[in-house]
Amino acid sequence: MTRITKKNFKEALKNTGGNQSRIAEKLEVSRQAVSLFLQRNLDMKLLHEEENDLLYDMAEDNVAIDVMVHKDTDESKWLLLNSKKGRARGYGQKTEIEHVGDVPITINLITKSNEEIKKAKGVIENASS
Repeated sequence: MTRITKKNFKEALKNTGGNQSRIAEKLEVSRQAVSLFLQRNLDMKLLHEEENDLLYDMAEDNVAIDVMVHKDTDESKWLLLNSKKGRARGYGQKTEIEHVGDVPITINLITKSNEEIKKAKGVIENASS
């Protein structure tokens, strides 16, 4: 079994988007071994988080490009709406719970609209588009 070192971890981390399973495959170890390594090496955990942030930066850039050029945001929106990191950046669904008297609780799921995503990225469409 391969021993994870800081040197081989840094090499394996490249172009993974921080995906621990992909890192583990490159190192030929289990995903749990990678997770344990990150818990024990905070400096490597920071590098891992930076690599992961790059993925979300690219997804947000794709939203802007898709909105301005292709008018198609499905793939980038999927990543932003369905991941912890995307939700932490303000994308995704919020659950609002409202209780009025004896009326049963209602739950409304709210998803950011294309307009909100455009505003978040500073994209301004021409009125003529």
